[in-house]
Amino acid sequence: MLVNHDIFTQAVKDRKKVILTYFSGFQNLYLTRLCVPIHFSPSGSEDNNTDCYYFWDSEADVGERLLALTPSDIAYMELSDDIFDPNDYIIPEIH
Repeated sequence: MLVNHDIFTQAVKDRKKVILTYFSGFQNLYLTRLCVPIHFSPSGSEDNNTDCYYFWDSEADVGERLLALTPSDIAYMELSDDIFDPNDYIIPEIH
């Protein structure tokens, strides 16, 4: 589990964005972004054999905004002062 897991959970609880530095395997470099913490999926299930943190990167290109990162992908995370509204990140169901 991420050493700073408490920062992630605090950000979700307080509805604060995080300043996240992570390794992008696609670009083969570290990126620092202001992200919305979305979900933590702990390991242990049949389909999930590693912890995974989910973030929304509003700065990324459309189609690449959802980040699914393992703890080893995350270099640094800190709380920002930016507040987010969870309703802004819910996609309405289309009938």
